[in-house]
Formats: sequence, C-alpha cells, structure tokens
Amino acid sequence: MKTESSKRITELDALRGIAALLVVFFHFTMSTPLAHYGFNLGVTGVDLFFMISGFVILMTVKKTKHWKDFVVSRISRIYPTYWTCVTCTSLLILATQNPGIKWFLVRYVCNMSMFQSYANITDMDGPYWTMIVEMLFYMFMLGVFLLKKLDKLELICAVLLVPVIFYATLLPRLSPALTQLICIRIPLINHFPLFFAGILFYQLKFDKPHWARYCLLGVCFISALLLFRSGGKSNGYVSFNQYLTMLSCYFIFFILYINKLLGFITNRATLWLGSVSFSLYLIHQYLGLTILIPLGLNQLHLNQGCAAFLFALPIVLFLAWAIHILVEKPAMDRIRTWYKTKKALV
Repeated sequence: MKTESSKRITELDALRGIAALLVVFFHFTMSTPLAHYGFNLGVTGVDLFFMISGFVILMTVKKTKHWKDFVVSRISRIYPTYWTCVTCTSLLILATQNPGIKWFLVRYVCNMSMFQSYANITDMDGPYWTMIVEMLFYMFMLGVFLLKKLDKLELICAVLLVPVIFYATLLPRLSPALTQLICIRIPLINHFPLFFAGILFYQLKFDKPHWARYCLLGVCFISALLLFRSGGKSNGYVSFNQYLTMLSCYFIFFILYINKLLGFITNRATLWLGSVSFSLYLIHQYLGLTILIPLGLNQLHLNQGCAAFLFALPIVLFLAWAIHILVEKPAMDRIRTWYKTKKALV
C-alpha cells in the first residue's frame, strides 16, 4: 500500500518528467518553424521545476536534524550527475570547437563548481544557468534552518516579496543599471515567487489550509507575471498571454495535487521521465542542437521534425537513462551510505 509520502514523490516525479520534456522540446525546436506549433511554450518548463523545488526542499528541510544532513542530501543529489554532464559536454566542445586549452580548462573547472557566473565565466551548456538559482535557494533555506526560523519561513518569504515586486516594477525605471546588476548577481530574485509558491503548496498539503496562504499564492502568481518582462528568461520566446496560460496550468497542477486529484498524470512513461529528468535536463542541449540534429539534417537528410524527435530525442533519452543508472543513483546511494556510516561512528 502506498503511503502519502510515496504518492507525493510519485506525482512530483511525474511533474518533473513533464517539465524536463517541455524544456527539451523547446530547445530542439527553437529558432525553427516548429516552435510556432506550441513547442516554444516549453521554455516555461523551468518555472515548473522551480515550483517543484520549493515544495521538495521544504519537505527535505523539515526532515533535517542537522545542517550537514541537508548539505549531504543536496550534494549527493546534484553534483555527481552535474559533474558527469559537464564533463561529457566539455569533451564534445573540445571535439567540435577546438577551443584554447588554457581558457577551456579554466572554464571547465569553474563550471564544475556551479558558481561560474560569479567569476564571469560562461556556462558550458545552456541549462546550467538554473543551477546557480537552485544553489542560492538551497543556501537561503539552509540559512533559515540555521537561524531556527523555519516556523517563520512563510513570513520571511512574504516580506521578501516586497523587494522582489519593487525590483520587477519600479527599479527598472529608477535604475536600469542596478536592475541589471541584481539580475546577474542575485538571479534567485527573478524566480523567488515560484519557489515560494512551492513552499506554500507544501504547507497547504501537509498543514492546515489557511486563507492567508491562498492570498500569498495569488501574490506569488502576480509577482511571477510582473517578473516576466524584467527578470524572466521566457519573454524572448513566448508572449505574456502564453506565459500567463502556462503559469496558470502549473498552479492548477499543484492545486489538483494538494486535493489528491493529480494521480492521472502518473504512468510508466511520466515516472520514467521523472527518474531521468535531471540528467536529461543537463545533457540534452549542446549534444542535441550542435551535434545530433545537424547530423540528422545534413548527413541523414531528415526533416527538422524527424531529426529532432525521431533521431536526437531517443539518443539523449538513452544517454540520460545511462547517466541516471550508472552515475546518479549509485553515487547518491554511496555518498549517503558513507555519511550515515560516518555519523554512526561519531
């Protein structure tokens, strides 16, 4: 019999799989006529990822007894897979671009940290920009935990929405340069309402529903819309109305979930996609756009759709599965087992 916890994880895994596939569809069709068939909407899949992260990280922190538990949990979950994907993509770049070795090595090492943006180093692959956003959110949650203010988390986040809204509305008019600086140096601000929405949905699911939480969800929704033009990355690919529609869908998904009505999205396909979603998200863009799709177009003489969906997509799905099986799961299990053993000996 499934527990509430296992059901929750199952449904969120299915949502992760959907989000990852949306992003892949977007990248594989951007700057092509196929984007106009709705694939451009996949750029918003990242918003769904951030909402899921807000939900899941609060769940993780609530189970955490010591700050080291949280750090090991996040490191074991993210870094082995990330390092593998960065290395694979870097080797592909070496093979296809012939970059200067010294600069390339600096770029590679900085990318392995996830904090390359603070060294003004470009990402090895397009999706990596989201990793620093995630890391900053983890640091924020860890800070709240260390200050023993987890019971005040919603109040803290609600207060932080005030400068976020100011940043999204008034600051661009008052100081475009400062707005740009904040956007680059504190990228979490561009997506903070989405993480907060995930936190609120967690509280609505596992704590007593309260009208104030629904009001805050409304503020998060409006804040995310305000950030569409000033801080989000979607505005170059979708219209405001399209973004509004997709964001509404994501909020509806979570409303259905907290009311136990989202089970219809869980099936073998979405659960499998959910299991490989992280590696798929990290590995697909450079490999697909720079190597596989051009190969399908130029060497195999396929049309754009076949090159993207019948040739490139199966290959990146297989590679994501291989990374999940060979790296992600065993590395996470070994790191966490080592940590538990070390804790038991202390």
